[in-house]
Amino acid sequence: MNFLQLAQRLRQEAGASGVGPTAVTGQTGESQRLVDWINTAWMDIQGLHDVWGFMRKEFEFQAPINSAQTTPQEAGLDDFRYWHRDEMRCWKSALGITDEQWLVEWEYETFRDTYRFNQNRILVGRPMVFAVDPMNKALMYGPRLDEEYTIVGEYQRVPKALVAADDVPDLQPHQHMIIVYKALEYYGMFESAAEVVTRATKQYTALKAQLEREQLPQVYLGDPMA
Repeated sequence: MNFLQLAQRLRQEAGASGVGPTAVTGQTGESQRLVDWINTAWMDIQGLHDVWGFMRKEFEFQAPINSAQTTPQEAGLDDFRYWHRDEMRCWKSALGITDEQWLVEWEYETFRDTYRFNQNRILVGRPMVFAVDPMNKALMYGPRLDEEYTIVGEYQRVPKALVAADDVPDLQPHQHMIIVYKALEYYGMFESAAEVVTRATKQYTALKAQLEREQLPQVYLGDPMA
């Protein structure tokens, strides 16, 4: 379901009078509240966990010769939240993916004291290690790049509101009703309708558990100790 369809389904589940909403902009009264509750529910669901799978995304960008670091903005990531630091790789752009190698993360202070100190500031070569600048979240390369490299990996996105009527939440279709039932809780509380809140909470809780099973990292047990 898209944004508009979610708001219309909310009205249906709420048993509210009238029709619509017919749009997600220019609404008034209850229709505007239905639209707003859908968006609030979607934002709340995105913020429930820091590691939702549906908010994880791959990136790829070219870092030019002599680069010492790349900020998320320079990498074109306008929805950036944080890097997945165990996924960093690079290859010489001129050679292509057959040159792909891992980048090893260093603690920021160790990296700073090695690659941002004295003559090491101007060392160039193939990047072997990286750190994340705690101030601007830039990827810092050690050493500076001796030519253009393609940097690839994964990052976590920030919560993103639905805007246009045809915007679709980043969930699989069978997961969309979690947004409707969370929004239905808000409707029930606004209307002081305890039975609506109870029904909405029951459905939302079940769908939340399903979403967590499908979209949170699996927990693996280590090998038994000898």
